Amino acid sequence: MKQLLLHLGISRQGMHQGYHRMIERQGHVVQTCELADKVRADHPGMNSRDIYHSVAGQMPRGRDWTEQTLLEQGFGIKRRAHSFTKAGEHYEANLIEWLQVSGINQLWQTDITYVWSGRRWYYVSFIIDVYSRNLLAWHCSKDLSSKSQIACLQKAVKAAGTADLSGLIVHTDRGVQYTSSAYKSWLKDRRIRLSMARYAWENAYCERVHRTIKANYLKYYRLDTYEQLQAGVARAVKMYNGSKPHGSLPGRRSPDQFVKELIQGSYPGYNFKIWSKLTSTKTLHVN
Repeated sequence: MKQLLLHLGISRQGMHQGYHRMIERQGHVVQTCELADKVRADHPGMNSRDIYHSVAGQMPRGRDWTEQTLLEQGFGIKRRAHSFTKAGEHYEANLIEWLQVSGINQLWQTDITYVWSGRRWYYVSFIIDVYSRNLLAWHCSKDLSSKSQIACLQKAVKAAGTADLSGLIVHTDRGVQYTSSAYKSWLKDRRIRLSMARYAWENAYCERVHRTIKANYLKYYRLDTYEQLQAGVARAVKMYNGSKPHGSLPGRRSPDQFVKELIQGSYPGYNFKIWSKLTSTKTLHVN
């Protein structure tokens, strides 16, 4: 044994320390699983993070280690997609949770924000391609009708050009504009799937766009009239797509730069998964 340890460059003390660390870790895994089993007895659908927070004072290690260990030990929750009905309205299932996004025109998100212009509020809709962060379309309107949202969709489809959009997912919130039969029929006729968020964070990509466009651009523009609002949004979107660095894109590219380089063959294998609260893990392979 002594000769083997010398050959491996490991001291006897180091061997014993490594052995004790292994035993300690195994004990921590057992303790963590036992605590999780107790929590799950009362809360069978509780996720790993909430399990940790419910008994954090008893857990042997921190949150990240606990979550990873519970997932490795089979405590992950697989959610089934369900549809929901409330007050006579049919809500579509959330199709994007755990979705692996690996290309353009696989997932769009859309939402409506409001902007003060002149003496009243106006409404601005955006559609973003989640993979490229490209703002495909925007539409200003004086109301919240489904007609306005369909107009925004039409602009996005036009921007996509000749791309095959069958199988595309359009993700929205549960606003009446999106639950309307007109909106659903428009998508269905084009073989586009509709997905709906139950909570605000499940539409986070578009929410971030709203904040950026309003806080980084429109806030500094003169928007005294409806026409000035339209011109301001057009200018903001051009800046956002064309030259704004995006920390979520490889190399902090702008959406336009990313799409251009993607077409040229850059970023093979780039993909990411939509997690429960719109955090994501990303994979990037560059030749």
